[in-house]
Amino acid sequence: MRWPTSAPSIPGHADLLATSARFAQTADLHDRDGTFPFANYRALHDLGYLARSIPREFGGGGDGIANLCALQAVLGWSDPSTALAVAMHLLFMGRVGRAIVDGDSSEAGGWDASRYRHVADAVIREGVLINSAATEPEIGSPSRGGRPATSAHRLAGGGYEITGRKTWTTGSPLLRFIVVSATLLADPTDTASGTDSDAMAQFLIDRGPISPDGTFTGPPGTSIVETWDAMGMRASGSHDFVMDRVILDGDSLISAKPFGQRAPAAPAPTITPPPTATSGAGWALLVPSVYLGVARAARDEAIRFARDRRPEPLGGASIGSLPVVQRTIGEMEMLLAQAEATLFGAATAWDHASHAERANFGPTLAVAKYTVSNHAVAIADLAMRVVGGAGLARSHPIQRHYRNVRAGLHHPPMDDVALSTLARAALTEGD
Repeated sequence: MRWPTSAPSIPGHADLLATSARFAQTADLHDRDGTFPFANYRALHDLGYLARSIPREFGGGGDGIANLCALQAVLGWSDPSTALAVAMHLLFMGRVGRAIVDGDSSEAGGWDASRYRHVADAVIREGVLINSAATEPEIGSPSRGGRPATSAHRLAGGGYEITGRKTWTTGSPLLRFIVVSATLLADPTDTASGTDSDAMAQFLIDRGPISPDGTFTGPPGTSIVETWDAMGMRASGSHDFVMDRVILDGDSLISAKPFGQRAPAAPAPTITPPPTATSGAGWALLVPSVYLGVARAARDEAIRFARDRRPEPLGGASIGSLPVVQRTIGEMEMLLAQAEATLFGAATAWDHASHAERANFGPTLAVAKYTVSNHAVAIADLAMRVVGGAGLARSHPIQRHYRNVRAGLHHPPMDDVALSTLARAALTEGD
């Protein structure tokens, strides 16, 4: 029995289970070829799944985080590449949409109801995706800080010109909307001195309605360069998004915040509390849910193998009768139960928390992400040990789960940040 036990009662759970079972049948082919499974997204669109995190006020499903985490684990079990792109889409639409409905301008980050409705309507009507494009070759993950090398400047007649290259643009073949971070260069007519007037900016790039052949037409100067050839999540379409002197209208600017003066050298280290969680931080739990699904898939393959593998020396008994195999399976079950309880406990608590209570959820979210991603890796490793050398064959599903699950370690917060968050919270408790 898997946790949460309420998952089968979630509206649409049975339909998603049946649909995603078909994804599992093609996951190996897409993994081998590194191809993007367009059919999966059409099927999810037909179920209305791509709109489930959009608030009801904008025509979506209005699902909470706990329900979506349970559903994302189902998708992660069948085809984690698809599940990952969908997770990033759902969390963006859920976080921003809920902020707008709640009147939380800080979390909305420059989005207003009109702009959001334009995107939500396209998602509901066309089945397209949205994602942020922030990672770059020069700075790596934006979670570590750094100014974007992608740059934009204001045009004399209005609007902006933007140039740059973004990596790890997950879901890129189906992204109509891409939120791009860029350094908005100072206006040459600004004569202010003494401060750095460049700004960290966010732009919304609309690649236009999807065409009958599944492609997008614009804007001119944008392109997807198919660079993604990774060990895991090979069918996620996490290619490079390139902008070469792209002209954007003035409305494309979502927000711009001056970088300000560079900070002076830090004084002697002091212990400070971790930053408070934003009102939409809980949506990030949709990502580790994907890797929980991968861990479940690895576990299922190991159980099947242990039941079916009957070597001649055992006289017809399965290897599941061996104490060493039972111990390994028991360890998998223990880790999986811990990961499920931690993830769904955090998600359920978030859904029921007040706005003020959510501000203190940083350590809870860090524990959930750290526990799920590391336990999932350990489960896949144990599953590979049960299967043994047979699992090294490309024809065996366990090797795909073994590769895919490792990507979970590289989503923020990374392990060192999660552990630092917990340590700082403990060391400043009561201050």
